[in-house]
Amino acid sequence: MAVHIVVLTRPNADVVARLAERYPDHHQVTETCYLVQSKEITQGIATSVGLKGDDRVDDAAGVVFRLNGAYSGYTERALWEWLGQAEKAECI
Repeated sequence: MAVHIVVLTRPNADVVARLAERYPDHHQVTETCYLVQSKEITQGIATSVGLKGDDRVDDAAGVVFRLNGAYSGYTERALWEWLGQAEKAECI
């Protein structure tokens, strides 16, 4: 499975509720940034969380990116552990 990042323009409880239901093992980075694992393409994820499509959340705005395994920075340890587990799952 690939790792994707869902970035909201502003917090949106409806999008987050859909994201949590569809991707229960997601990792919340901030109130507008979430990591998910999925075999779907970015369009499928954007549609399932309500960022696009016929069932789009009315006031939702954001974007979905697929990570390519390259990342760097300083953040909480839990994020690095989540990414490590996601990378292992992708190899299985």
